Amino acid sequence: MTLSVAENNTLTKSITLRTSGLPADGGDAPLPAADADASGGESRAADPVKRSMSISEMAESKSSRSRRAPWFLRFLELPFRVRNVQSDVYMEEATAQGMDMAARGAINQTGSYIGSAMIRFAAFEAGGPSNKIHGIKASSLLTVASLIVGLIAAVTMPLMGAIVDHTKYRKALGSVSAFVVVVAVGGQLALNANTWFAVFILEIIGGYFLIMHQVVTMAYLPDLSHDTIEMGHFTARFMMNQYGIQGIFNLVIIGISFPLKFTNLQTAKLAAGVAFAVGGIILGYAWIFLFRERPILRDVPPGANLYTTGFTQLMKTTKNVFRNYRALRWLMIALLFSPEAGAGVILTIAVTFLTFFVKMSVKEIAIVSLTMIFANLPGALISKYMCRWVNPLNSFRLAELGFALTNALLCITVTGSTSKDKNLVYMYGALIGVTFGWMFPSQRTLCVAIIPKGQETEIMGLIMFFGQVLGWLPAFVFTAINERGINMRWGLASVSFFLVTSFLCTLMCGSYEDAVKSVELSSEKYIAEYRRRSDFEGEDVEKGDDERAKTADTAAE
Repeated sequence: MTLSVAENNTLTKSITLRTSGLPADGGDAPLPAADADASGGESRAADPVKRSMSISEMAESKSSRSRRAPWFLRFLELPFRVRNVQSDVYMEEATAQGMDMAARGAINQTGSYIGSAMIRFAAFEAGGPSNKIHGIKASSLLTVASLIVGLIAAVTMPLMGAIVDHTKYRKALGSVSAFVVVVAVGGQLALNANTWFAVFILEIIGGYFLIMHQVVTMAYLPDLSHDTIEMGHFTARFMMNQYGIQGIFNLVIIGISFPLKFTNLQTAKLAAGVAFAVGGIILGYAWIFLFRERPILRDVPPGANLYTTGFTQLMKTTKNVFRNYRALRWLMIALLFSPEAGAGVILTIAVTFLTFFVKMSVKEIAIVSLTMIFANLPGALISKYMCRWVNPLNSFRLAELGFALTNALLCITVTGSTSKDKNLVYMYGALIGVTFGWMFPSQRTLCVAIIPKGQETEIMGLIMFFGQVLGWLPAFVFTAINERGINMRWGLASVSFFLVTSFLCTLMCGSYEDAVKSVELSSEKYIAEYRRRSDFEGEDVEKGDDERAKTADTAAE
């Protein structure tokens, strides 16, 4: 039987000692070997590894369990449970991350169905995809929506991250943003020839709150572990959960729509309805029962307020990062040109290209999506092992190059809308799926490994800022090319240019090992600060934390 961290007081104490690297008598002892991990992977040999409890483990141990899920609902979390590969226990916040990403996977996937149906209505009303409606070509509608979302997010996400970092409302913001996203998806069930523009507005609202939600969940991510191997295992499993649910989601939609000969609109509404149900149930469970509150870890300075503190701290954080953390600085610059998964930039460009250039139906686009998603799974496994073998930074670099090369080959060889072209799209969809599934877990693991601890939400907001401030640029370039009447293949090819530029920037990051060492002291200080502010009990480890925090303060001075 496998238990969670907070199953009972005895187990909690055992894990506190175990994860601190201390036996019950206070002496030094190595951790025992772990069983094979939950994904069916290799067994870990016994290593004399010592580790402090992560923030998530402490939050779970301290929890009153007052909102524990009723027994008849707990089966919902079973497919998403994942072990910590070193402490060999399940953590509820790790389960919550897996559930959250899985639900977002289904919601993201709905965009390909609703988006394709929506721009068909726009093109019909305009009299053709090249004709203008509301001042832009109908075929530019989706990329314009992505552009608007990116610009708004670029302006507001850093402030949101700073506000959450200075208050105790991290969980509340995650819950509210999840609710708005689910409601926006549900509202898309009203799509028809007369309501497509209202659905377009809902697409923008939902897209923005999805990015906000991603900022909050990414702030929770580093709390799971400060160990690169553990984090690589977690992120790979989370992405596999997301891709797995997306695959099942597409199979359901295709399995129902093809035999019943659904129209494009019926298929899109079916997708929205299923995503609404999946998102409501899984996100609701994760945010009600599994994610924990966080104490205020940074006080608002005397005489200041949250609004001014947010901008002031953002400027200080940016200067601090650019002055003291070389790898993080260049990674942020690289992210200016690396399309973010959560922004949906690639999705909107791809759906537009497949709808109007390759002339695929909604169901054919669904098959491309399904091919990509199942290819994402081996990509996530590649990320897991490449992060161990060549480190997360090199893994991210290789994935970006693979993605850029595959996209360039697609643009060169897919020249029209024949059966041959569509078959090539299916093949390239699988290859892009592998690189996509490889790239984003590597990026997540890299970000967590090299950010200074104690400012996760704020710096994740800063990372999201750099990912979004120019994240709209591929959509802008594609739209500009399309508006000029230039072949859409050139617009799609611009994605490869951005990916290669991002890769070149990562070459300036320097040594991955040096980057990790530069934030080690901030990690110790963050854990000690969390213990003090959350009144976490554990005398055996608290003394060591205080000493490490003092060392960190001295080094900082």
